[in-house]
Amino acid sequence: MTEIGQSHLRGEAVEIALWEMPSPRLDAAMTSALAQFDSKNQEQVVGNVDVGDGSGLPDLGPLSSFGSWENVASTVLFKTAALSGFNPGSLDYDPVAWNKFLQRFSTIPFFATYTVDRRSASISPLALDKIVDAVSDLVQNFMTPQNFEDVKTAVKKMAALATRTEGQPEKDSNQQLGLLSRNVGKLYLGAVRTTVAMRYKQGKGYEAPPQTLDIYRGFGVLDFDKCIRHANTLLTWGTQVNAWVRNTNSYAVSPNDSPAWTPEPSLDTSSRVAV
Repeated sequence: MTEIGQSHLRGEAVEIALWEMPSPRLDAAMTSALAQFDSKNQEQVVGNVDVGDGSGLPDLGPLSSFGSWENVASTVLFKTAALSGFNPGSLDYDPVAWNKFLQRFSTIPFFATYTVDRRSASISPLALDKIVDAVSDLVQNFMTPQNFEDVKTAVKKMAALATRTEGQPEKDSNQQLGLLSRNVGKLYLGAVRTTVAMRYKQGKGYEAPPQTLDIYRGFGVLDFDKCIRHANTLLTWGTQVNAWVRNTNSYAVSPNDSPAWTPEPSLDTSSRVAV
């Protein structure tokens, strides 16, 4: 553990305590805006993935009861959701909890760094592969190609859930993919988000009409030393193990097997002979 002064330790403790504070009550303007928000054509779809390359991580020290650094990280993620009122197991979209979760996640006090980026992806009912390409581009720097196969499966599970649920002729599917990745001696905690407009077709269910998605990705790198310095706080949060992956509404769904996930082969004219 890195040597650090008592004043710095106290400063970190204040930072953690401030992060844990309940969110302020909604003001009149926000309450009025929410009263006009129509949630009937909104849903949330969530999936979580825990992957790793088998690389070594520091000793847990006073956090040994967690069993692994992944369990420490998943406990932090559970705490983030609880403080935000965000329920990843529900299809019901709560715009307040949805936004509060990302605010809490991006400011987790146990991150050494936090990085944000975005990509766009143009999709249609016959071409969904661009979603996978965009997500790959956003997360490939902190996981192996083999690990990304699990991410693709999670994305297809989320797509299957979004196409299966019925209700309105049109809806917005607010989607979040949570990522926990051990890679080259570091532990990454990530969130990928987008909103997909869906249209219901009789006999087929929902499909995504042609549109361009804005895909958000934010990820933090867990600060092992800081976690150890504030082990007593983390231990009071409990030890959440594999439940983080299972506790989502898409976990038990079979992946969407549409051929639209496979890119169409490009026309190769290099071997043509002029006549």
